[in-house]
Amino acid sequence: MNQFLSAWKFTSNHLGYLVALALPVAFMEVSVAYLLLPIQDATQPEDLIEYINSNGSLFFLTAALATVIQMGFVGGIWVAFSSIENDGDISPLDAQITGIKKFFPLLGATIIVGLASLIGFIFLILPGIYLMARLSLTFGYIVLEDKGVFESIGKSWESTDEHGGRLFSLTLSFVSLTLLISLVVGAVIEPGLVNLTFLSMAEYLLALPLAYIYFTLYKSLKNL
Repeated sequence: MNQFLSAWKFTSNHLGYLVALALPVAFMEVSVAYLLLPIQDATQPEDLIEYINSNGSLFFLTAALATVIQMGFVGGIWVAFSSIENDGDISPLDAQITGIKKFFPLLGATIIVGLASLIGFIFLILPGIYLMARLSLTFGYIVLEDKGVFESIGKSWESTDEHGGRLFSLTLSFVSLTLLISLVVGAVIEPGLVNLTFLSMAEYLLALPLAYIYFTLYKSLKNL
């Protein structure tokens, strides 16, 4: 409970900085999702083909840019936390750029961790959350220690061995909150740009304190 509350307190104390860091990736995520909205009404294969012919180039360009920005956020959040904790003055933009410089390792790790978590979700959901929690330090090792993808994944799994249960419960609480908010937003707001915006805001406002929990564990392990 202390970690949960302290993560929210940290997020609140640095909300402006962290929102500036998350805003570009949230915007791109909404943009990609908005471009996909017409597909929800497609009932025939020819409708999908027509959409791809008309909007394919724009979608793939937006998705590619969104991927770059997302990796900037994934890496940049670790740089930002480290800077704040060490009284540094790195800007949100510079943190993002540092993350983007690690684009390929971060993308590779994201794909592998995502697939592992997905397999767990397919089986019983909870194993997916457990795997996601155990592999949560992967990106810190890549960005802050310049380790390779597989070495970082192995280090995360090894380092979190004694903390798996607590990480699982904390991750589950944030995932549950995200799902609950998504259900409420979906029930109150019709599908569209406003709906997507609220969902994205909720996702990243919850992702920030959870990421800080992972960072504090990483930091405590380094200080042992």
